Amino acid sequence: MRADLILVGGRVSTLDPDRAAATAVACAGGRIVAVGSDQEVVPLAGPSTRIIAVAGRRVTPGFIDSHMHLSWLGLGLANIDLTGVRSLAALQELVRERVQGEPAGSWVLGRGWDHELLGVLPARHHLDAVAPGHPVLLTRVCGHVAVANSKALEVAGITRETPDPAGGAIDRNDRGEPTGVLREEAMELVRSRIPAPGVEELARALAAGARHTLATGITSVHSNDGTFGQGIEFVPQAYRRAREMGMRLRVWWDFPGEALPEVRERGWTSGQGDEWFRVGSAKFFADGSLGGGTAALSEPYADDPGSRGILTVDPADLARGVALAREAGIQVAVHAIGDRAIELVLDALERSGPWPTAPRMIHCQVMRADLFPRMKACGVVADLQPRFVSSDKRFAERRLGPARARLSYAWRLFLDHGIPVAFGSDCPVEPIAPMLGVFAAVTRCDTEGEPPGGWYPEHRLTVEEAVRGFTVGAARAVGEEHEKGSLTPGKLADLVVWDPDPFAVGPMVLKDVRPVLVVVGGQVVYEADPGGQ
Repeated sequence: MRADLILVGGRVSTLDPDRAAATAVACAGGRIVAVGSDQEVVPLAGPSTRIIAVAGRRVTPGFIDSHMHLSWLGLGLANIDLTGVRSLAALQELVRERVQGEPAGSWVLGRGWDHELLGVLPARHHLDAVAPGHPVLLTRVCGHVAVANSKALEVAGITRETPDPAGGAIDRNDRGEPTGVLREEAMELVRSRIPAPGVEELARALAAGARHTLATGITSVHSNDGTFGQGIEFVPQAYRRAREMGMRLRVWWDFPGEALPEVRERGWTSGQGDEWFRVGSAKFFADGSLGGGTAALSEPYADDPGSRGILTVDPADLARGVALAREAGIQVAVHAIGDRAIELVLDALERSGPWPTAPRMIHCQVMRADLFPRMKACGVVADLQPRFVSSDKRFAERRLGPARARLSYAWRLFLDHGIPVAFGSDCPVEPIAPMLGVFAAVTRCDTEGEPPGGWYPEHRLTVEEAVRGFTVGAARAVGEEHEKGSLTPGKLADLVVWDPDPFAVGPMVLKDVRPVLVVVGGQVVYEADPGGQ
């Protein structure tokens, strides 16, 4: 077989134990056909083969983001980006600027604010001052808290008489009036009034999000997308349309757990589809976020003794959903951040019996010593987001106290207990770039190098362990290790060339490593501008 594409002169990390290192890779028909020395691989070239000399750069399998939200990323590219905004005045100015360009009465949406940076929890009157006539909804960086202005509350019919929905809370002032802050399921009271995108709009957003993602070295994603109130067929239809538009990102689609009856009715099972789009896992939520104060803890918050967070699901409902998924041959992926939520999920998994496909537990941030062996016994994959350490260390110890903080974001302990791990970003909660995740896993610092030596440095990982979490681990998490995760002949020809070499640079340089070439299915989908290197 003649190769379509050959990379030569590289430092190839195959992550395949049968041949750990090489200098060349050949691709044909969308698959890897050979991995070895230049002398072994170059003879596979024919007259039309493209040969790329990578000049000693590091070559790895394409990275896989084990948990993100491609629809949120794509649609959010058109919304107000509030990431890193450090004052209420700056947030207000961004809203004011956007309102000026929008038709009267149209929705103004944004995401990324963090009250830890703003120094204050924004409220509706802050937004009313700059956007009195447009409904505004701004979601916190974690995605579990939002603030709405008075117009948006009016559209949603939220008043002082509106009760808190199950699994959510409406913040109120001392007079009982809604402040505009909505937590967990309360956000849906407003979100349900926002016009849903059509198939074409969502497809364009997915394609845009995919281009952004591929340029970071990620070639596959496990994307959790809602149904936008349009039924279970809507999102797959948009993905098909995005493929027609040229999207070359591979997708494992995690659908909302509440849609499980519809999925069963259609006879869908996890892994059904093709190499570009597969029906994935049923995604359930057990709690909220630590930053938003809604992660469910077994003991009160250290900085809010009156709260233990929010369980966003009734335990009996979760147990029924998990059992239904197991019966239908569908993998489950459950969001659980606090130890009380993690315990609840383990209770449900233990009652359901042995799983043919390992269940995923997403985030697993606040652990207790007794939870690790239970996860191991249940065969749970810990679906982790290393980048959270860089962001959350600012408030985690204040929320938890030092004793609980020491067992939180403790990625090393999962490996020590033999628990399979997969790494992702939770984008757009965190940036999609996987090397920021590798950097966080290895240093346990923020991008400024704080704290020196790392936050609870005993939990630091090696570069290889971190890279494996984004490749081999993420593929195994959903049973795709036969297709992805290593550069092995017969597997999909998805690979990345990095500069500088992440295995050779100092830990603090990892955050600056970038892809110079990204290949999906044997085709180059991203090539860095040489002038920008």
